Amino acid sequence: MTRSIAIFGCGTIATEIARAIADGTIPATLDVIYDRHPEQIAATQDQFDDRSQPVEASGPDDLLEADLIVEAAGQTAVEEIATDALEADRDCLLLSIGALADETLREEIVDAARTSKGRLYAPSGAIAGLDSIKAAALTGELESVSLTTTKPPAGLEGAPYVVDNDIDLSAIGEPTVIFEGPATDAAAAFPSNINVAVALSLAGIGPDETAVKIIADPDEENNVHRISADGGSGDIETTVRNVPSPTNPKTSYLAAVSAIEKLRSLEASIDIGT
Repeated sequence: MTRSIAIFGCGTIATEIARAIADGTIPATLDVIYDRHPEQIAATQDQFDDRSQPVEASGPDDLLEADLIVEAAGQTAVEEIATDALEADRDCLLLSIGALADETLREEIVDAARTSKGRLYAPSGAIAGLDSIKAAALTGELESVSLTTTKPPAGLEGAPYVVDNDIDLSAIGEPTVIFEGPATDAAAAFPSNINVAVALSLAGIGPDETAVKIIADPDEENNVHRISADGGSGDIETTVRNVPSPTNPKTSYLAAVSAIEKLRSLEASIDIGT
């Protein structure tokens, strides 16, 4: 039986997911989509021919008609759809995993997942090495985990932390640390940029204990994520240099591909890693 998918939010990543469904990379159907911007709805529907276009939902509740709901609309959308989807026994894939830095929301969604017939999924996004982090955390000997993210200044424009602190990104002429703190704070300060920090923290030692540093570098063209973890099972270091999405410099192209691979793997006969 072919799985039906609904998408909440029709931005950069959602458009790539829709294209992968349309060309058969993801063996599923995209039945219904929801976004508050008509032009983004149209861009997603344009990935399909007229006979297979997804219908536009009148509200988030309409998405619950599908087997699996993909959240791709930002942290507030997680609050709107995740718990409802799980309570309706639907699978739910979260792209704005940074929302789970909020302990109250995280506990609510986890509780719903535990009693649901559906499953909660979170792709690895723009980083690598989460399998190793989870394995090390399982031993109980993981002592420290840190993430250093370096981005071109344009990729950080509009972030609440940048706006609130009057940081002039255009004036940065050399690599500059603009934020240091726990993943909990990073998720609120950079909600469109640093979902990877929360994904890393949930795989490892938690949002409050995971250290995050964000660097703006005018000479860097890519989004670079460096993970360092230490513990009794050994040291883990990974570096990923992501090409930014051609349509949105705040989003790494790998983040879209990661979501596509997670959806594809749900139907795969062989699944390497998690």
